[in-house]
Amino acid sequence: MVSNKIILPVLPNITKDLYFKGYVSTSKNFTNIIYITRYSTNIEALFEENSESKNIIYGKCGDIPQKRKKIRKFQNWLLLYNVTTNLQINELIINGSKINDTQNCVVIIYDHEVILNSEMICDTGDFLNLQNFVRNEYNQFPSSITYEPAFKIPYWLSSSMFIQHILNYMNVAKWLFISIKGDKKISIRQGNFILAIMTDLILGWTAMKLITQDKKELSVMLMGMLEKLINLLYTLLKWLMGAPAGLKLNNAFNKMLGKYFSYHVQLWWHFLDVSGEKLDTALQIYHYLGYFGFTFQAAVISDMISIATFHSYCIYVYAARLFNLQISGLIALLRFFVGRKYNPLKGSIDSCEYTNQELFVGTVAFTILLLLLPTTTMYYIVFTLFRILVLIIQYLLAKLIYTIQTLPLYVVTLWLLHSPKVAGKISMEVLNNRKKSSYLIIRLKLFSKSIWDLITDFRAPFDVPKQFEWTNMLSNVCVGKQIV
Repeated sequence: MVSNKIILPVLPNITKDLYFKGYVSTSKNFTNIIYITRYSTNIEALFEENSESKNIIYGKCGDIPQKRKKIRKFQNWLLLYNVTTNLQINELIINGSKINDTQNCVVIIYDHEVILNSEMICDTGDFLNLQNFVRNEYNQFPSSITYEPAFKIPYWLSSSMFIQHILNYMNVAKWLFISIKGDKKISIRQGNFILAIMTDLILGWTAMKLITQDKKELSVMLMGMLEKLINLLYTLLKWLMGAPAGLKLNNAFNKMLGKYFSYHVQLWWHFLDVSGEKLDTALQIYHYLGYFGFTFQAAVISDMISIATFHSYCIYVYAARLFNLQISGLIALLRFFVGRKYNPLKGSIDSCEYTNQELFVGTVAFTILLLLLPTTTMYYIVFTLFRILVLIIQYLLAKLIYTIQTLPLYVVTLWLLHSPKVAGKISMEVLNNRKKSSYLIIRLKLFSKSIWDLITDFRAPFDVPKQFEWTNMLSNVCVGKQIV
């Protein structure tokens, strides 16, 4: 059974004696674990006010066996020699008592610089303690500043991606300023965010130079796109007012819905036509906002899509509400025919008896709703698909914004350069044969973690775009409930 475990760094090959400092702990199976965290050629440089603490150990290593000379006695002491060839423990004192049985011992050698500079957290008990001891020795504590959004978007502005983007940037910028000020250094996560901002600015400037060469031409192009969209909706509504896909719909009800929706499209086109004179001003504002980064441009485009398709969204809301009313009415009438009704007080279905007159009125209402349902369903399906298409485009824009904001350029560069900052994968190598030596010497090596783990661990704290819940969306579409 191992009674002592010594974890010490790779010591430099110099002619002078080296002094080191560390910490002692006892595991659950009463194994003494010694963590050597610092070394120097001058022992006075290792002293501190609490040098007599029970868990602090001092020691010395040299090329020849020797005992303590001209060094004051410590409660914990470790004396080593022949470190580079055949490691020997000359003296070990823990809590003032000399340990005579030092034969059954394991020595683990680690790279001091890698453990100190690595920002990955080791998940193994002894090595996690070693990392904490080394960091505490050099006052390099991991950042304890967590991301907490200081600015929250009001509900009535939650539909604007541009407003969400600005507040999101303000929250992360505040976190970046506070964390750098507190840590007094730039960590991997902060470096990722800074490089992502620089990339965003470069992409934004490039896009603006390509797009806004001629603002008048851009204004004409946008108005032409809007006009094509309006004409497409007019053509679609005329197609629905006829016999779409060869279906025979209710002629009167179909024309009423078609004219009603066409009026909304015409009203919206008049609004865009009147506001077209202000389009140059809007493009001028967009021109300046675009220089803040490509993500700002994508957020503005998402809001412009919402404005340009507002009329189709209104038609979708009307059609969804009408479809939901008809479906709810048909379900209630089906219960009515079997002698049941919904009790809103109990939230359950109760039995009920109806008169002949009530059954006659219910039959007429059921017939009307059932015959009008195909016409409503046709409008509802077409504009629901149009609404889903708009939502998918806006989701892709939000995903593009999130991807640019969380570009892992810094961590990928560190991974390619095999930087010790991303070292966290542990590997052990036996350096000697225990049959020829009384000690088992193991070399601890840390390699870079997988690139995907690094990207996940050091991602900037931006809000992830909401995923499409297709199951929930499909159930809402089937009963006419309004989707986002």
